[in-house]
Amino acid sequence: MKRCLIVMAWAVLALPASALHAAELPDVKIDAVLQGSGIRTLAGHDGVAAETIWIKGDKTRVDFDAGAGRRGRILRGGDHAWLLMSTSRRALPADHVRIGAITRLDVARPCWDLGFACAAVESRRIAGRPAHGWRYRHAGHAGPGGSDSGVFWIDAEYGLLLAFEAKDSAGQTHRMEATAVGFAKIPDDTFAMPESLRMDVKKADSRADRLRRYAQ
Repeated sequence: MKRCLIVMAWAVLALPASALHAAELPDVKIDAVLQGSGIRTLAGHDGVAAETIWIKGDKTRVDFDAGAGRRGRILRGGDHAWLLMSTSRRALPADHVRIGAITRLDVARPCWDLGFACAAVESRRIAGRPAHGWRYRHAGHAGPGGSDSGVFWIDAEYGLLLAFEAKDSAGQTHRMEATAVGFAKIPDDTFAMPESLRMDVKKADSRADRLRRYAQ
């Protein structure tokens, strides 16, 4: 028994710092600016969007504003993600929406779970936080913002995605940079679905579950 405990202790000590931090991430709110040709304006010019991200445990909320008719919210939690647009009264499945899909990565091996290789570049200080930089190529759509190649920076302590400068496979540019990072307790109702949409989502979840069971 004693030998088993010693082995387990060494196993914990051998874990990278990021793995130990994974359970320690406090509630966090990130304000950011998105830019690039990947965010087209109605006139066809490069666009700009404001983004606010709330993270609490496995729940994420992303509010974005790219101008009239292009404002919305994405709620992610567990196996489900939903998109709520200001122009619609329905919640839409958002599993393939790129905005805010990547919010946190492993500090030591940030590209491991994304499925592509990357190399360390110069660190920066972003929104008052030290951030490590990583360059990547040939990611397909797996990079931040659905990008194929570029550089991203993650918080040195928690692995939070704080900035990226990238291009997608079509050559469109995507840039994001955090302007503020705040750690404070976030109320659970921050991630709640508006009551008017709750029943639609419940029905859609039930349909999806039935389809999964049928497929099995």
